[in-house]
Amino acid sequence: MSDELLVIDTSKAVSQNEVIEPLPLYGEGFEMLYKSIPEYTDVLPNPLMNKLVQRLKLTMKLYNGIGLSANQCGVYQRVFVIGHGDYQLVCINPKITHVSEQIEKGNEGCLSYPGLYVKIDRPDWVEVEFTDESGELKQMRLEGVTARCFQHELDHMDGIRMTDHVGPVALQMARKKQEKIIKKIVRHKKK
Repeated sequence: MSDELLVIDTSKAVSQNEVIEPLPLYGEGFEMLYKSIPEYTDVLPNPLMNKLVQRLKLTMKLYNGIGLSANQCGVYQRVFVIGHGDYQLVCINPKITHVSEQIEKGNEGCLSYPGLYVKIDRPDWVEVEFTDESGELKQMRLEGVTARCFQHELDHMDGIRMTDHVGPVALQMARKKQEKIIKKIVRHKKK
């Protein structure tokens, strides 16, 4: 598999006459980012999960993300979406079953930490298991950006923040770069 982000079209489940709004997005101080989320136990498919999934997709698209977990939006459910545009992979009760022994260091950002990017070591590929919104159990091997994104979002489900993966010096350097990025954006908006 290439470094392309794995995508599956789930847009067919969107109701055409119901207005679905994006969810609020919470930042790094939000206490739900520190909590491990228990497994989702309701029967799937169901309208509540389908609506949550659609709202997660809208929110992720609104903020130009490639991954978003429910707890980043204040929703205490073990579900996240990864992907881009109108095509996303929906992961309910995600698990990693096997990992590569080869580790790759890569830059990661997070919608809960705008403008902050840190280098994180992650397995090069992962074999995963999750349930999609239709209730179907999926098992697959993910590589590259897709594997990194899955691991990042699964960390959110387990109360692990991306800043937990780096030491204090690396985080301090990343914060200085973050400040420069934010100042640049603010200056650009004033023009």
